[in-house]
Amino acid sequence: MNFNLGQLLISENYLTEEQVNDVVAYKEENRSRFGDACIKLGYLDENQLMDVLAMQLHLPRVDLENFEVESYALDMVDRDLARSHNVVPLYAFEDEITIATAEPLNVNALDTLSRHTNLKIQPALATASQISSCVEDYSTFFKHKDTIVSAEEGGEQLEAAEEEHIVAIADQILEDSLEAGASDIHIEHSETLLRVRTRVDGIMGEIMKVAKANAMALVSRFKVMAKIDIAEARKPQDGRFEFKSSLGKVVDLRVSTYPSAYGEKIVMRILDPSKGQIPLEKLGFSRSAFTAWQEACSQATGIILVTGPTGSGKSTTLYATLTMIADIEKHVITIEDPIEYKFDGIVQGQLNEQAGMTFVNALRAMLRQDPDIIMVGEMRDRETIDLGVRAALTGHLVLSTLHTNDAAATYSRLFDMGSDPFLLATTVRAILAQRLLRRLCEKCRVSYEPLEEELETIEMPSPNKPIYRKNEKGCNSCDGRGYKGRAGLYELLIPSPELNELVQASKSDDEIRKQAYAEGMSSLQNEGFRFIENGVTSIEELKRIL
Repeated sequence: MNFNLGQLLISENYLTEEQVNDVVAYKEENRSRFGDACIKLGYLDENQLMDVLAMQLHLPRVDLENFEVESYALDMVDRDLARSHNVVPLYAFEDEITIATAEPLNVNALDTLSRHTNLKIQPALATASQISSCVEDYSTFFKHKDTIVSAEEGGEQLEAAEEEHIVAIADQILEDSLEAGASDIHIEHSETLLRVRTRVDGIMGEIMKVAKANAMALVSRFKVMAKIDIAEARKPQDGRFEFKSSLGKVVDLRVSTYPSAYGEKIVMRILDPSKGQIPLEKLGFSRSAFTAWQEACSQATGIILVTGPTGSGKSTTLYATLTMIADIEKHVITIEDPIEYKFDGIVQGQLNEQAGMTFVNALRAMLRQDPDIIMVGEMRDRETIDLGVRAALTGHLVLSTLHTNDAAATYSRLFDMGSDPFLLATTVRAILAQRLLRRLCEKCRVSYEPLEEELETIEMPSPNKPIYRKNEKGCNSCDGRGYKGRAGLYELLIPSPELNELVQASKSDDEIRKQAYAEGMSSLQNEGFRFIENGVTSIEELKRIL
């Protein structure tokens, strides 16, 4: 090895032949290793040595200062073992675990680790100083493992240590999710481990794996926090809890459990009060659409509908709209499932079907509360729609949501649910279809001239200036994603007398859509073009959401 390493150092211009001879002489005199001798003589530093070893042995090279060690891997190797062999477990996959080491040829150490974990060992090279520092710095997880290992004096002590360890993992999941700006946290069982994924800007990504041995305890921890029955694992449950981060940020988390083949799956929706109070003007409306929406929502009576798929920001738009139109002279009352954000000056009701608090029953009760403005979380069935229409006809402004692909398709959906076309034409004041698209990271986005073939995929005319795409490598500002934050994409339909005639005649989506475009409605697609031309998003992103 030494001869080969020496030759490699010479061929790569790290050392001269004379320096290699000096190293060999020093090594034999001091009974040290060749690499250590290079460092002692000042010919190489640790990083240079590891780079050359990685080249010689064809092993991966790891910079631990910029590497996120997987917590579930730390669970597999206790701190004493890691310290004694100066290694750091990085991640595991199937029957193999990757270990950071500065001594890849230390067969005894690798065999010990293999027996301890019952896994094959894949070495990765890192400097000895980085490894030592990492063993001490990752105290959040190693500390708890030390406590568990040493807590052999009694069952109570051991139980307390294990609980502390699980609490630390749960808190770390929540802290990391908040720091990343996640909207949802998914805790998912597999046969061999527990996977933690988050949804950031609408896209799922994995943040952590947890050892299977800790899976049940971690699920129970979140169920306890949400005041859910931990003994019940055979049926779905819902709960809620409040979490305060280490930085003092307070959020609500809505928790849902679902029995699966390997254990209960948990999904936690993060409800950040600060995000629920976004002013309407900050949502992404064009100037003309913003003015038209304000005017429609300022009317005393009628139905205002916000449509789009799940997760398209409908609730945020409704809350922003209510904030705009609600004042001390108006009585605003809602029925929601669930109440995502709480607002002063608005009476908010929570759906509770077991107690008889359905949308229909709540809407009937709301009409007896002398409201000016009613917000119904979702128009789910004919009875709810009929009551909403009746409320609009009797002098109330009704706001609600519906799941449709675009504004024009809303009418056919309402027809299919049994709504009277004449009454819809009489009461509907505005329909807003929307999507959420990711914003390009302004720190690392890349300017380029798109090919015609790329433009054709979204039927976009050739722009007059270069546009932007994401940087594949990303940057620190966007955590390597290339995107940061989201913006609303809106299609606003304001029914005209001519369009209402088509509605009364129960015309098709295409005919209603054609009339709306003729009257000046800008489609979701055209609004997307505006965002692309302004450098807000990319062709790739618009294609994804449409």
